[in-house]
Amino acid sequence: MLKTLKTRLSACLHCGSFQVEQAGLCVPCHEVLNHYPHRARRRQDWLRALYSWNPGESDLLSALVLSLKGRHNKAGWEHFARKMVQQQVPRLSGGRRLHFVPAPSKSGAEDHASLFARALAAHMGGVFNPCLRKASSGKQRRSDRGERALIAMELVEKNTELSINSTDILWIFVDDILTTGSTARAARLALGSPPHFEVWVLAERGLSCGASTDMLQNPHA
Repeated sequence: MLKTLKTRLSACLHCGSFQVEQAGLCVPCHEVLNHYPHRARRRQDWLRALYSWNPGESDLLSALVLSLKGRHNKAGWEHFARKMVQQQVPRLSGGRRLHFVPAPSKSGAEDHASLFARALAAHMGGVFNPCLRKASSGKQRRSDRGERALIAMELVEKNTELSINSTDILWIFVDDILTTGSTARAARLALGSPPHFEVWVLAERGLSCGASTDMLQNPHA
C-alpha cells in the first residue's frame, strides 16, 4: 500500500506529470529526451555516449543529470545501461574481456558511476572492477581546465591483469558526464595505459569537444 502510494505521488522530474515511467520521467519527456542523441563533433572511437548535453540549452537533460547523481537511483541507471547496451553492442569489437571501471567518488563510497558501471557489466557479461581511487585533493566541480588537469588517480590495490600487454581486455571507464576528458585521462594512466581503453558516459558535455590531450586523440597509442 505504501509503495503504491509512493508511486502515485512520484512526479516527472521535468514536467511534473504523475505518470512517471522510467528513470523519473514520463513517456512524453522520454520522447523529448530522444531528441538529444549523442552527436560527436569529431571522430572519437574511444568514446560512447547516449546524449550530447549543452547546459542551459536542455532543461530536461540538466534535470536528469542532477537527479541521477549519488547512489539513490539504481533503477534509473539500470534503464540507461540497457539503452547503452542496445546501442553499443552491435558496434563493440568481439573477443575481448570487458572490465567496467567506475569513476571513483571522493569518499570512496558507491555512487552514480558505480551504479552505471555495475549495471553495464551485468548486461554485458563483463567484470565490474572498482579498482581506482582519487589520489588528489580538491573539488573537481567548478574547476577550470588547468585545475582539472591536476586530477590524479591510483589503484586501490595491485592488479595482475593491468599490463600494456593485456590485449585481450577492453578497459571501459564509466562516468555520468564527460567534460574535458581529464578524469578519463587520469584513469587510463592509473590503469597503466592499456592498449584497449574506452570511455562510456551518459552524456558528453559540449565543452568536452574542445579537450585536447594525447589520450583523447590517440587512446590506443
